[in-house]
Amino acid sequence: MKTAKSWTTRLLAAAVVVVCVAAGFVGLRVVMGYGVTFHGSFKKIQPGMSETQVVAALGTPDDRSAEFRLGQREGFEKEYALAAESGSSYYLFWFRGIDVVYAVGFDAAGRVTIKAVGGT
Repeated sequence: MKTAKSWTTRLLAAAVVVVCVAAGFVGLRVVMGYGVTFHGSFKKIQPGMSETQVVAALGTPDDRSAEFRLGQREGFEKEYALAAESGSSYYLFWFRGIDVVYAVGFDAAGRVTIKAVGGT
């Protein structure tokens, strides 16, 4: 009887640990700006998509600007160089988590030319 009770207690403890680890992982992704739904949708954005398609996939942007910007330049020099070469007329931005910025650039016709994600 003691062995069965001990086995049940261990199994229950292991299940609690697994649930806590899984919840922590999902929570961390959300806090860090990688909300499962948003990040997955962002990955599907492709050059040539219209602004309407992008907004339908990602929701209303938090900002719009003629200037490309992420949370910081340092560490994202490649993204800034690609944005400068992209021919984008304007950018839409979505802010997620702790200083995580998702940016999508559009040409004058409103078609995606570049997308990038960055932060500090």
